[in-house]
Amino acid sequence: MKKPFLFLFILNTAFLSFSQAVRGSYYDFLNQTESMPVKPNPSTLIIYRPENKEPLNEIRCFLKIEDDKGNDVTYDSSICTATYEWVNWRSDLTYITKIDATYFTSIFQRPYQGTVKNYQHTYYLSGGMATHLNLKKGKYKITVFTKVKDQNMFIYSTKEKPFDWISNTFEYDTENPTNVIFVSPLFTNNGFYKGGWKIDYLAPKYW
Repeated sequence: MKKPFLFLFILNTAFLSFSQAVRGSYYDFLNQTESMPVKPNPSTLIIYRPENKEPLNEIRCFLKIEDDKGNDVTYDSSICTATYEWVNWRSDLTYITKIDATYFTSIFQRPYQGTVKNYQHTYYLSGGMATHLNLKKGKYKITVFTKVKDQNMFIYSTKEKPFDWISNTFEYDTENPTNVIFVSPLFTNNGFYKGGWKIDYLAPKYW
């Protein structure tokens, strides 16, 4: 009865002695990531706006960052810099929307998904985009907004007048960091967009 157990012991020892982690394998991944920090990097923050329904995707919300004294530091490169990437996208996307009995067709192309790019001018988010913020140590107040002129003929209800969309204020502290915060549009109880934005550390259920 001892011989089968002895054989299995020798076989198992030989396997452990000669087996090695294959490059790119699960074990290789564990070896390479063992020393990586678990906590988020306090100087970097991702602001993600999940893809919305058309045509809201192409209504941009613009980023505003204030320090703990209320100073606008959005474009102060000594304190804050930003890049962006497309997380969700469809190339050659065509959408048709009805506005005042007239149909508008918009065809646009987006850069390769996952490619991090530099902003040319203002910091903004469209549906499916993620902004990568690099922040100097400190406390910040983050908001997004969309002025009436940038709302791309958004259809309001007959009782409403166009207004600027301004989100809630999200307070971020590099001493108590998070990996990602989310931007989503506001909507009615019936699921219609009503104008406005919400910033939260929780992913939105609907957008």
